[in-house]
Amino acid sequence: MKSFHRLTVLLLVAPSCISAFTTPKTFNPSAIVPSSPSHRVSIVDRSVVAHPKNKLGYCSTRTQSSSTALAAAPLALAAAGAGIVRFYKAFPLIAAFLTCGTKACIADSLAQYRDVCTTKFDAKRNFAMVMYSGLILGISAEFMYNHLFPMMFGAGGAERNILLALKMTLFDGFINAPFFWLPPAYIAKALVYQYPIREGIQKYIADVKENGLLKKYWSLWLPMTMINFVFMPAHFRIAFAAGISFFWMIILSVVANNEKQDPDSCPVEPERGMAFPRALD
Repeated sequence: MKSFHRLTVLLLVAPSCISAFTTPKTFNPSAIVPSSPSHRVSIVDRSVVAHPKNKLGYCSTRTQSSSTALAAAPLALAAAGAGIVRFYKAFPLIAAFLTCGTKACIADSLAQYRDVCTTKFDAKRNFAMVMYSGLILGISAEFMYNHLFPMMFGAGGAERNILLALKMTLFDGFINAPFFWLPPAYIAKALVYQYPIREGIQKYIADVKENGLLKKYWSLWLPMTMINFVFMPAHFRIAFAAGISFFWMIILSVVANNEKQDPDSCPVEPERGMAFPRALD
């Protein structure tokens, strides 16, 4: 009976013993290294360096870090966009001035670059364009579009109505443009260069009659203003206008500072001490 029990126990234990000797061993770092994250990372790094052919751990760690960076990028962009929106809503006048002033500075610089009669950067001319764009096209347009127009046309909360947008567009193009938006550019230039304001107004009238200034304005701004009133939210109207105005400022700067494109016909530099040097242009 005892031999039968011994034989039974041997049959039960034998498979486990055979499996223990025949199954290949696997290295378990956690068995000999404390289970802290830093130790586990160091073990993985050393195993990858020691066994360069085994790239599984290396790729998996790099893939995880790349995935984390890619997942964080949209969140950062969304946070930046939300911050911009809050800034435009909370400080509309400052945002309008900064947006339009920066746009004018870049646009006039490009216009000066293509002017063959300009041998060096004209800081006064650029400053005049920055102040005109920041004060008139920025702050004044913000007040006009988002405060005065709703009072005049009853468009508060209903700006996307096509008929109201058309009324505001026509008023802006045929009343504001020739009497309010464009003349201050020439007045600002006269103040900066210290020549009579009347001469600046005469230059504006000449550009309207001879250089087609208003036709250029209407061809660009009538459709763009209509789109602005129909589709853009109120706090981004000035930013949209500034984006379109970037190209318009190049046209306006070239027309307002119209010079012959033949270098031999460029005006001679006036003598120092003359009261109104720009009067010779």
